Amino acid sequence: MQILFIVNEAAGNGKGKKVWRQLQKQLTIDYQVAFTEYEEHGQEIAKQWAQQQQDKNLLIVVGGDGTIHEVFSGVVHNELIIVGVVRAGSGNDFARYFPTFHNAQQIEDYVMTAAMANAKIDAGKVQLGNRRDEIFVNNAGIGFDAYVTKSINTSRLKFYLNKIGLGKLSYAIAVIRGLFSFDCFNVTIRSDEEEWQFQRAWFVAMCNQPYFGGGMKISPAAKADDGRVDITIVHDISRIKLLLVFVTVFFEKHTKFKEITFLQGQHFDIIVNDDKIDCHMDGNYSGSVQQGSTIHCTVQQNAWNIMTKSSK
Repeated sequence: MQILFIVNEAAGNGKGKKVWRQLQKQLTIDYQVAFTEYEEHGQEIAKQWAQQQQDKNLLIVVGGDGTIHEVFSGVVHNELIIVGVVRAGSGNDFARYFPTFHNAQQIEDYVMTAAMANAKIDAGKVQLGNRRDEIFVNNAGIGFDAYVTKSINTSRLKFYLNKIGLGKLSYAIAVIRGLFSFDCFNVTIRSDEEEWQFQRAWFVAMCNQPYFGGGMKISPAAKADDGRVDITIVHDISRIKLLLVFVTVFFEKHTKFKEITFLQGQHFDIIVNDDKIDCHMDGNYSGSVQQGSTIHCTVQQNAWNIMTKSSK
């Protein structure tokens, strides 16, 4: 069996490098390692390596949700690759839902089992207007959550908070800032014979699992193996009340607000009725869509093999 580690040393503003160094000291099995050097490099490495495999092998990501997004996009629908993760980001929403490795001993115990336990998980697929299709593992979104993502990625605050172990607070702070500068938008959502119109929408979150934004359980019913994508729309709500929603979402109490709508299905068309609405995929900013653009969102069943057995 071959084992490849794809390491993003810059994840978590340097946490990836620290986690890898500690892991490297403890590993006693044979492995290969590749380091990401630029945006989307993880996808390139994973795709090239996966295409060379002729037997079932293990690929382990050391990084945060953005790195995981890249790597999974590179091995989608490859039956021979089992993916594991060692979390090293700041938000780590993937690790809140999916199983991960915590140390070298867990990895070695897993590799030494005769049949490495794994499960197939779904993926979300999004087409933004005329652009190429993009995959998401955790969630994708348009509107306020993407606006906040862009703000975080261009701010030094996240860097300093990560330095003192409070990186997850960067999202909460960016949310509060964005409450006073974001402009709401109108959106139409269609699925089969049904259509919904939402006025003054704050965001449309497309989810493959419940968590986003560093631990907020925005779509509590979302599951990564049910063949459906969950959509959460926050609309027609004041700025102050939205702040209350973000507080209650950690306790799953936001489901009681009439200004939050939950949809489930295999495919949706999301039509943006305002100009230049920001988008993200698994926390990676994906640019903006223009007025009148249609976003196609579907689910791809059994898209990846993920490790499911972890020793303690």
